[in-house]
Amino acid sequence: MRVIRTLALAVVGGLIALGLAVDRGDRPTAEPARARPAALTVAKDPVTTWFCPGGSGPGGAAELTVEIVSRSSEPRTATVSVAPGGRVNVTGTDFEVDVPPGGRTVLAPADAVPGAQWVGAVVEVNGSDVVVEQTVTGLVGGIGRSPCSTRTAARWVVPYGATRFEAEGERFVVMLLNPFPGDAVADVEFAADVGPDSLEGVVIPAGEVVAIDVTEEVTVASAVAVTVNVVAGRLSVSRLQSANGPTAGRGISVSPGTPGGAAVWYLPLAAAAAGRRDLVAVANPSDELTAEVDIEILAGGIEAGDPAWAPDPIEITVRPGRTVVVDLSQNRLAGIGPLSLIVRSLAGVPVAVSLDSVVLRPEIGPVDESTGVAGTAAAAGADAAARRWMVPVESTNPDPGAAGSRVVIANPSAVGIATIDLAVGGEVIEQIELAPGRRVLLPVAELRARLATGDAPAAGPPPDRFVLEVVSSAPVVAARELVGLTSRTAALGVAVGEAIPLSEVP
Repeated sequence: MRVIRTLALAVVGGLIALGLAVDRGDRPTAEPARARPAALTVAKDPVTTWFCPGGSGPGGAAELTVEIVSRSSEPRTATVSVAPGGRVNVTGTDFEVDVPPGGRTVLAPADAVPGAQWVGAVVEVNGSDVVVEQTVTGLVGGIGRSPCSTRTAARWVVPYGATRFEAEGERFVVMLLNPFPGDAVADVEFAADVGPDSLEGVVIPAGEVVAIDVTEEVTVASAVAVTVNVVAGRLSVSRLQSANGPTAGRGISVSPGTPGGAAVWYLPLAAAAAGRRDLVAVANPSDELTAEVDIEILAGGIEAGDPAWAPDPIEITVRPGRTVVVDLSQNRLAGIGPLSLIVRSLAGVPVAVSLDSVVLRPEIGPVDESTGVAGTAAAAGADAAARRWMVPVESTNPDPGAAGSRVVIANPSAVGIATIDLAVGGEVIEQIELAPGRRVLLPVAELRARLATGDAPAAGPPPDRFVLEVVSSAPVVAARELVGLTSRTAALGVAVGEAIPLSEVP
């Protein structure tokens, strides 16, 4: 039986941002900040298993494809297990695919399970030098793209989604993937600005996916946080969000859920520009502890004419079981361009963090040229850093000065310098140094141009798509924002090897 109670908007202190507080009912005690592995997608030898919670079948709201991208000079083999869903009588199918050296293999998992309404996949690769990504194509236009996860967990938090379908065309779906041979059971809790709700005893059959359409469970909500408590088994979870409205923008995004909380998060890909609206969601899954949170703003980089500037942090209070959503376009940051953010829970209370970004269509409002094309994008926060990263990128604009795809590399340390090699296909194309607390924005078109002018360029024109390898002397965070002809996507890169929690980076 549903219980709906109205919550007031929480007022964020200072002159900086508007936070939308949302609540929910009974909650389990949150995990300590260091009681779980990092939320980062991490590839490890000798075999890496990738969990793609997925999307819809052909003609659905979020049609799924899976792409296997290799940076290896050796051929790789991937075993794919397709997970169907949607109350149809189909059985998952296992098959193998070959991935050529330095190549890509694109799969449509729904082809293996005709008639499935929803579909996911588990991909097992014999090597850590391969990235597996899931892409969804929306009926409203645009695409969403994100690396698949490399872990399962018994608890997941999705900090933000919206369900104003009539006014903004918003549809919010949480995908639950059970890759194991036994059934899983989960309780799903919704904390919305229109009140709390829940689903108890959701069964996720072995080797299948279940799509929770939050739009049908909690209607007309401008902010909904979802917590998945797995009472039997383990799951992998991701979020699908689509929109087609005057303020929500138009497009679709896919982003991973967060397995619990952490005390410190890094958001490399934020921005404050004309026609762009970035929302930072901070969820507190604790049932007892209030989180006092600083959102630190990093606007400086190492580029010429990009001086270091450190405005005062945005200070918010996130009560137990609530989420505060900070709109970067509604404060003094407006118009200063690309930003990176550190979200820090001052007393170490674990929180979960995500970023949603909207660039409006020109007919709706002015658009800063630096933001690129209109569309929506979303990215999870990084709660850890690593010394090695893989970042799959593509360049659709040969003009290095044009607005477009970019890679951001950030040094989260307060004291140490990071010396970084950027490589493609094992060949170093650039070396940089990052001072403590600094970051660098690298246009993908410029990186591509370096492939044609390096010491050992490949035969023929440089590729439009490649994997950027980041090798650093100190832990860093790497992410990408890809701007296509009609859509935008954003995501963290894939860490290789050990991930170091940001709370442990000096």
